[in-house]
Order: sequence, then structure tokens, then C-alpha cells
Amino acid sequence: MRTHERVQDSPAGMQVRSATTQRRKAVLIVAPAAPPYGGMQVQGELLTTLLRADGFSVVPFASNQPFPRCMRVFEKLRGVRPFPRAAVFSLRLWRELAEVDVVHVLAASWLYFFLVVYPAVLLSRLRRKRVVLNYRAGDAGRFLSVCAVLVRPAFRLAHVVTAPSKFLKQVLESGARVPVTVVPNISNLSVFHRRPRPVPAPRILVARQLQKRYDVASVLQAFSKIQERHAEASLWIAGTGPEEATLRSLVSTWELRHVRFLGEVEHDNLPAVYDQCDIFLNASRVDNFPGALMEASASGLVVVTTRAGGIPFLYEDGKNALLVDVGDSDGLASAVEKVLEQPALARNLTEAGFELARQFEWSEVRRALLEVYGW
Repeated sequence: MRTHERVQDSPAGMQVRSATTQRRKAVLIVAPAAPPYGGMQVQGELLTTLLRADGFSVVPFASNQPFPRCMRVFEKLRGVRPFPRAAVFSLRLWRELAEVDVVHVLAASWLYFFLVVYPAVLLSRLRRKRVVLNYRAGDAGRFLSVCAVLVRPAFRLAHVVTAPSKFLKQVLESGARVPVTVVPNISNLSVFHRRPRPVPAPRILVARQLQKRYDVASVLQAFSKIQERHAEASLWIAGTGPEEATLRSLVSTWELRHVRFLGEVEHDNLPAVYDQCDIFLNASRVDNFPGALMEASASGLVVVTTRAGGIPFLYEDGKNALLVDVGDSDGLASAVEKVLEQPALARNLTEAGFELARQFEWSEVRRALLEVYGW
């Protein structure tokens, strides 16, 4: 017994004790589980995988908890469903909090904030856990202009508030009135492999949810102009959402050819989709730190996008992407035409885009994340 104590007090023993302590550190990550697939879900899964690979204990906790059998009747009640689901979420979260040190809440706006973020923050504080509130919604300005008084207490209860971009940091510090630390999203370059494209072809991809905020209708408008000059041009649309029927109707009305709706694509299957395209076209009206654009840059696609939200804080027009004004479908079409006509420009954009994506690899983000965890 004494020999064991002497070993533990030696420098080597201290290292063993330190390593043991580190292995026991545990974080609970609150994020949506797939399906549906989206930015928060992807980042939650990446955090879980990468932290576990580094030896930390991670408890992934779905914000969209499944109903127990006795409550499955609520699955069909769309307008009512979020409220009983919030009760299930809170009850299960309370139990899971017992064995963790840090609670990392990936946060969005509106009803999600009140039914997921608020309970997660309050219950974690009651359990005396360290709370990291990671707010990520591109519509933060509008949300805070309407709900600032109601949501500020949740922000102030968190030990640390983080955001993935300088754009969102500015919005939050102004509206929520709390200090904000920038911890970028993770670009997993080990999954998305860059393929050289010496001369880009008009093989175009949009990989966003089919919601009004991402304005895929403007992508279709731009594509109709592109196809006038490039009959072989193709457009793949990866994602689903409430706008799908409208968008399919536009494709038919405008007699667009070579348009494929891929539906919901699992994140593990996205690299193969990127690999078959050359240009990523994004028309979002509201955005923060769009992971899809980073994935496109990591895969060697030319990024053509609007200047929505935080995008100009990441991409620089003419350097690592081509940027146009929100709602400018003609500008999107012209930018794609420029890429097709100037292969040298396209190569420069993809090389600089790849270097941008490298800044958000796990090795770069890890340090900032562990600091806000207090580890």
C-alpha cells in the first residue's frame, strides 16, 4: 500500500493521476439527432466523435427526444408535438446530468430556444454543471429584436456563451448583452477530399434545407439562365423541406433539364455527392457559419454565394469565392458564367477556399473548445 502511495506521489504517478482525471471528464452535448440532417446535427455528431477520439467521455443527448410508447399519439399532432416532447426532454435530461461535468447546448432561435435551450440551461445550473451555450442561428438579429427581454436570462445563466463566427458574436453581444467567445464550426477534412478540377464544368450543387431562408428558388432562376448558354448544365439539389413541392413545380414550369432532387442525404454520403459536382451555388437570405459552404471548399468546388449574414465574415469576394447580393439571381448566374469562362480564376478560388476550410479543422478548434469547457 505504501509503495502504491509513493508511486502516485512521484512525477510519473502524477501524470497517471492527471491522465485518469482527464479520461473521466465528461461533457453532455445537446443537439438534434438525425433525421432531419442539418448544421447543428452534423456539428453535434462531429463533436461527439472527435472528443471521444481524444479520450473524453461524451454523452450525446438529442434535443428531439423520441416519445415513449405511451405518448406516441403526439407524433401525429404537429402543432402540439413540441410541447410534450419538451417535457420528455427535460425529464430525461435531468437523469443524464448526474454523471457529467459540462453541458454544451447547441442553440437555435424561436420555439427551439424556449423548449430546449431554456430547460437545458436551467436544469444544468440546478445540477451545478458548467454550461456552455453555443448559439448558432443566422436569424439572431430578428430573434433578439423580438424576444431579447425573454431570452437574456438564459444567456446570463450560462457560464460561457459561444458563437461560431465574428458576425454572430457582434449580434449577440449587442442583443443579448453578454460577452461571447468565438469557437468556429469544425471542418472535417478527413471526410471531404479535394479533387482537382482544372477546367470546371457546369455541374452545380446546392446542399441546403428546402426552406424559404435558403432561397433555392433563386438558385433555380439562376440555373435557368445558365442553361440557356450551357444546355448540358446540371443541378443537383440535396435536401428536403417545406418548399420542395413549390421548387419542383418551378422546374416543370420553367422546363428546366437535368435537375435532380436528391432528397435527404445522410452526411456520410455527402462527400460522394460533392465529388461529382464542380460548383456550389448558395442563395441563402439568412445565414451564419454555413457548414455546407465549408464542405464544398474542402471538396474543391468553386463557391458562388450570396452575402447573407455571416458569409462575408468568412469568404472574400474574388479571393476564395464569388459573392453577390441577396436575392440577385442574375448575379448568381453571371458569377457561375465567370467561373466557367475563366478556369484560372476557378483554380485560384478553389485553392484559397481549401486553405480557408483548413483553418477550421479539429486541431485548430479543439484548443478553443477545451478552454470554454474549463479543461
